Amino acid sequence: MAPIRLGIIGLNASSSWAVNAHLPYLRKSSKYIITALCNSSADSARAAIKAHSLADNVAAYGSPEDLAKDPNVDLVVCSVRVDRHYQTLLPSVKAGKDVFCEWPLGKNLAEAEELAKIAKESGSKTMIGLQALSSPFIKKVKALIDEGKIGKVLSSTFTGAAYNGGPQEWAELRYITTREIGGNVLTIHFMHSIEGVFQVLGDLATYSSIIDTKRPKVDLTDKVLTDPSRKVVETVTRTSPDQFLVQGHFKSGALFSYHLRGGKSLPGEGQGLDWRIYGETGEIKLTAGGAMMNVGHPDTKIQLYQDGGELVEVQADKDEWSELPQPAQNIARIYEAFADGRTDNYLDWETAVVRHKLIDELYRREAAGAQDSVAEYIK
Repeated sequence: MAPIRLGIIGLNASSSWAVNAHLPYLRKSSKYIITALCNSSADSARAAIKAHSLADNVAAYGSPEDLAKDPNVDLVVCSVRVDRHYQTLLPSVKAGKDVFCEWPLGKNLAEAEELAKIAKESGSKTMIGLQALSSPFIKKVKALIDEGKIGKVLSSTFTGAAYNGGPQEWAELRYITTREIGGNVLTIHFMHSIEGVFQVLGDLATYSSIIDTKRPKVDLTDKVLTDPSRKVVETVTRTSPDQFLVQGHFKSGALFSYHLRGGKSLPGEGQGLDWRIYGETGEIKLTAGGAMMNVGHPDTKIQLYQDGGELVEVQADKDEWSELPQPAQNIARIYEAFADGRTDNYLDWETAVVRHKLIDELYRREAAGAQDSVAEYIK
């Protein structure tokens, strides 16, 4: 079978999400071949081709329109900032090319709905980068429940740290402090973390929510937050939320309580996420260094308790992609499923629109003042 010909938007010469999460798999796979790059300029694309030692015949484009016209591109991968997704993807979707887009699909619900509508009309096959679905840990937790290891699920609690959304942000990620751009801790971190929950326990039937900004001032640094030599270069006002509470019922009737906060977790293993699922005959606990289950963390641990037994650790299944760098593992599993004609390991743009509707609903509830009810018992 001929490899799928790939055109990538946003594979830079230096480090980027496309470089760290997509390229490791694509270098190893015989199911795909990179035939084109599209960056802000053709020169930038040529620099990336050279920097990553790609084939000399890889086409270099500086406009999405030119990429969309290339007959040697079957699948377009979009890995640029979210507020550029619509304009960079629109030509390829109109041309009927298959598309993988990093989450979020658009900077708002309207953009996401429009892209999904055009893709359906043109016959494009679509994938969205909400890759918690392909995580072996998510699959293992779901399997434990489906196998009846804890009986009927009664409730679940999820507490996590987002890493971003704290007192400092790297200046390169300034956009994450701005609500209007569409790429912030709510749209990215919240959705990636709660998507894992949805994949295991299903969607919500009812819920109440609070989104809030508890750190309105953010120091921007000249280097990444893990660099101890970083210096503050500017202080900005955050317009995006950094705290998220959701409580409600799943469609199954089980109760749910969720809290994601901005900022780093406590030091040590498993301090960034504590997710528990309580059933009639036992309980499952998943811990990790952070709440972003789309990427995963090397210290992720699943524990199972069954009434009358002992608390035991349960191993998630490994595959050949488990040896890739952490950001690339679940992305690789999406690519594999698509190449094999399977739709069980990734979500499409119709689902992406549903997730955008949840985010839009959270914003609308906040704007309407429909988050908090007055505590009348103390009056």
